[in-house]
Amino acid sequence: MGCFCHASTLPISALLPKLSVSVSLGLPGANIPLSLSAWLNLRGLPALPWTPEPGWLTLPLPRLQLNARAVATISALASLRAQVLAQFGLDLLIPQQALAYARIVATMNARLSLMANINPLGWLRLAALNAAIDQVQVALGAGVFAPPPNLMLSLSMPGGFPMASWANFLALLRLLAPMIAACAQLGISLSETAQLSAALRVLARLSLPPLAAPQLMASLTAALSATMQLQASLGLPVLQLGFPAIQLRVQAKLGALLPALSARLGLNLSGGGANLLAELLALLPNLPLVPTSFATSEAVQAALSAQALASLNWQVPASLPAVRIGLPTCALVAQLNAALGINAVLPSPCGSGCDAAKIMKALAAA
Repeated sequence: MGCFCHASTLPISALLPKLSVSVSLGLPGANIPLSLSAWLNLRGLPALPWTPEPGWLTLPLPRLQLNARAVATISALASLRAQVLAQFGLDLLIPQQALAYARIVATMNARLSLMANINPLGWLRLAALNAAIDQVQVALGAGVFAPPPNLMLSLSMPGGFPMASWANFLALLRLLAPMIAACAQLGISLSETAQLSAALRVLARLSLPPLAAPQLMASLTAALSATMQLQASLGLPVLQLGFPAIQLRVQAKLGALLPALSARLGLNLSGGGANLLAELLALLPNLPLVPTSFATSEAVQAALSAQALASLNWQVPASLPAVRIGLPTCALVAQLNAALGINAVLPSPCGSGCDAAKIMKALAAA
């Protein structure tokens, strides 16, 4: 069965005013950790130095014919199946269970269509700033911004070769990684391309009701994600304390970070000035992308076992309704359950005024 329970409406409605915060932060110096975070993200930092085996350079990794957009669609379909199975115990490859997921979407639409939209911009910006501060603090402690010679060498000469020598190997591995993950999520061997094709065709044809409130879903999911990130970082009941109190906590973290950065880089970051950010970025070392997170021994071994994937030349749509509807539904339910401590979706009618059957009847008649 499956039903986005009508009893979830009250706690969600009570939550919406707390999540709607559109104020502009305007915290002095906030652009510094945000810019440093962007610099770190482009390089996969902070991370442990990548330690590849020199012999990897000569490995015959398969070269996909599928382009990046096709791989992204396949990855999204497999992720949808895995998320629905994990969250709701429903397998979208089984028709009756796919219908149960459609029922969840339909009942969710009925609940959310009655609610007003929110503007969570304040929470989103505050969470982004806090995450940037945390990331920069870790990088500062790891010596990334002013690396000693041994760290600089390990980052720029992995396996004893310049990082540029690894470019082709890493490009092949990066494109293979989501296909390998997709096969794992679908429970299909890397050599069973016929089974992979059959499963993807079923998922691509999945029929789900169009979302009734996509903007509210996106705003609500993003806001809940932001507040939960802040709660995990600060160790405080974020929504209970409210935005002004949490902003003061983040402002205090920013105030502690800037002097530490100034001391490490020899630049007065509290002085302001139009060229301050440019001066800061000019002081940073010339570091390459550090692929420690995805170029692991396990990933390389899996890639060597994926030779059959090189023969695939499927025509894959760039976007599918099942993905655009199914993945946001999973994301919203997960965030609601975590933030409110509820089970927004029940496996069967609750017996206390459940209107799921009526909703599905109306949908069928439309």
